[in-house]
Amino acid sequence: MKNQQSKYHLLKDATILIVEDDESELEELGELFDIYFKQCFRAKDGKEGLEKFIQNYPDIVLSDFGMPVMDGLDMAKKIKKLDKKTPILLHTIYAENNVFLRALKCKISGYMIKPTNAILLLDALLKEYEVIQKDRELKKKKMLMQAILEEFPDPMMVLDLDRNILFANNMIKKSRHWKDKSSIKCYQVLYGFDIPCDLMGRKCDNTIAIKSGKNEVEFHENISKDGIQVYSSIKTIPIKDTNGDIYALLKLIQDKTVEINKKKELEYLASYDALTKLPNRTLLFDRLKQAILRSNRGCLKFALLFVDLDEFKNINDTHGHIVGDELLKAVSLRMKSTIRKVDTLARFGGDEFVIIIEEITDLQNVMFVANDILSKLRDEFELNNALKVNISCSIGIDTYNPNRGDKTENILLKNADIAMYTAKKAGKNGFKFFEEQF
Repeated sequence: MKNQQSKYHLLKDATILIVEDDESELEELGELFDIYFKQCFRAKDGKEGLEKFIQNYPDIVLSDFGMPVMDGLDMAKKIKKLDKKTPILLHTIYAENNVFLRALKCKISGYMIKPTNAILLLDALLKEYEVIQKDRELKKKKMLMQAILEEFPDPMMVLDLDRNILFANNMIKKSRHWKDKSSIKCYQVLYGFDIPCDLMGRKCDNTIAIKSGKNEVEFHENISKDGIQVYSSIKTIPIKDTNGDIYALLKLIQDKTVEINKKKELEYLASYDALTKLPNRTLLFDRLKQAILRSNRGCLKFALLFVDLDEFKNINDTHGHIVGDELLKAVSLRMKSTIRKVDTLARFGGDEFVIIIEEITDLQNVMFVANDILSKLRDEFELNNALKVNISCSIGIDTYNPNRGDKTENILLKNADIAMYTAKKAGKNGFKFFEEQF
């Protein structure tokens, strides 16, 4: 008996319902199952069996066929409507084909002809319960995996081969394009479009991964349907069956938008003035170096204007730095309107600006720009709170001639700076050349 109990120890976690109209057989089976099962429920006919099932939801049902009030198969049909997965074994003296066919239609798990010895009966019940246990273990693993995936810190989804999302974790569901509906595609969630990426001229990681059969990691730079620039790193992992055939795709998405935008912001701040948004001193030197190279290659002259605002310190001291900053922004906009797109206006520092005017043919070109700047800055500035400010500037100019080609960036800036101070000493609100040769 101990060896048998050891063999069927798994049944100690199971519950069973016996439905049998023969009282002596019901008692005999009940006593047997009380030993091997966690709990055994008894019913004398199909109607009572259905009631006991609804009350207790046992793991397994063992039923006779021919019973009063409701036979075993009618009961089985009603139980299957309540719970499709509960295994029902028919234990009967009837071996007729019509009963067997009815049993098949009712999706009976087992068909046993009486009389059956206890060992064969327990073996059949153990086999059914082992399937139940495996199913439960698999369900537990799936629930555990689901819980892990749901709380995974990065967006994650599982797709079928038609790009339908089979599973999406909580981070994906936080996407602004996520919609709770039965069928949704990956590109609809990622970018908000209803057209696949490859039909829009974009790379499709799914197609690449399916063709290669390997993990694919791609960096994506896309504009979503609502016009937002989206940067992401997407790892696409093919999921294969036991035959090695791909049947699904796992996509792990890392949103790089904040990171990339921060990097761009830092790069911008490294090259542009935060207040005026003009090129700063670092970018100016690079632009000046490139202007010298272009001038030497194309034998084209260019000019460098060093602009310093007159009496800016007094405005700053009188009205404060906020007004001073506002004035610097307004000045930069006016000066920018005097030059072409090919030219460069940079903030050198404080109230000093530098302009590179490229491809000039004579000094008249330069003088025209200098006079235009002087004229535009002389016009009154109306700032916030209706504050009106007047200002002028002094401009120093040096030119670069590729035929001489002996000036560096520093020499050009130094010469223009000297010329600017000459203009200030001459009464301000004007311009001076460092040298008249051209």
